[in-house]
Amino acid sequence: MKILIVSTCPTHPTTAGNRQFILSQIELFKSMGHDPYLLFANDKYSSSKDEQPLIEQRMKEYWGSHLFFFKQSLFHNLMLTCIRQFRKIFFCGYNKCDDRYPSGLHRVINSLDEKYHFDACVVNYFFLTKAFPYIKIPKKGLVTHDYFSYKGMLVGDKYVINNLTASEEAKAMQRCPHIFALNDGEAEFFKRLSPRSMVYSIFGNFAYRPTPIVGNHALLFLSGSNPYNQNGLKWFLDEIFESITSRYPDTELYVGGAICKVLQGRQLNENIKLVGFVDDIDKFYNLGDVVINPTYQGTGLKIKTFEAVAYDKVLLTHPHSMTGIYEKNNAPIFASASAEDWVSFLDTVWGNVNTIVKIKEHNKKYLCAMNGFIAKEYQRFFDSNL
Repeated sequence: MKILIVSTCPTHPTTAGNRQFILSQIELFKSMGHDPYLLFANDKYSSSKDEQPLIEQRMKEYWGSHLFFFKQSLFHNLMLTCIRQFRKIFFCGYNKCDDRYPSGLHRVINSLDEKYHFDACVVNYFFLTKAFPYIKIPKKGLVTHDYFSYKGMLVGDKYVINNLTASEEAKAMQRCPHIFALNDGEAEFFKRLSPRSMVYSIFGNFAYRPTPIVGNHALLFLSGSNPYNQNGLKWFLDEIFESITSRYPDTELYVGGAICKVLQGRQLNENIKLVGFVDDIDKFYNLGDVVINPTYQGTGLKIKTFEAVAYDKVLLTHPHSMTGIYEKNNAPIFASASAEDWVSFLDTVWGNVNTIVKIKEHNKKYLCAMNGFIAKEYQRFFDSNL
């Protein structure tokens, strides 16, 4: 099946969770024997201007002739800024579901379809669904990435980029014969917003990567710089880390990713090591056996949670990062908001190779079962007559 993926978010460089998800979905399509193409319609909220040359270079290297660009104009980006300010003043920060729709996108999709004759079109994020009533590709699906109804209220910031009322999100959902939700809770929500759509729980497809036991007292945190990740790290440092270093004075916390830019120049505990931008994820995860995900805010799929399991690590999280995951009660993940619990769990891991081996075996079984479930969900989409 020839599939056109449409996204305002790039797949490369894979430095953020949504990018990683889109890429893993594409790799799964390929493994199932399908032929994916990408129409990249970048906008001002998806990447920085400084990153553009690297994005184009990496994307072309990966996609070759299967990549198409839709350049959004300076006028469009100016309009986005004006619309957002207008919504702040007159709509209490609530957006319309089509505010970020790139004008003329459906015409570009139809033009490509005339040449390549696609069997399916999958768009990323609700604001691209406006194209669906106008395009001729027979099978249409939306990858939601998150839910956005009253998101500002949920996260405590009514001026978040995508903040919708339920009626606006329902408008977007009801254009979609097929809706891909990234966790079970969101799937149930979308079924209520769009009762006639087929809704799938697709979590995230992650390849299992066995890693050796390191045997040190290191904690790893790989993260982007968004405020939820910053707040999660602050919570960990304020509430948990001191208890761990009191018990294990040689503990080192390695922090990698874009969050390091935010932390540079701050006075940090000598046990905290800033790795900076991580181009080789395998190398970063080989620094220790234990990964943390202390994020306690936000919505959507917890990419860092599944990524740590995929890299065969012992994972400790805040309970929030277990929300909606595949078979939560059978997940090989420790979750608690208590410093005492974290230290107690580390007592069972550090210095006990057998415990680490058992967790690694559980990681592999869990990921294999989840990936099998995801593949069946996508197959339901491909087999459907809708």
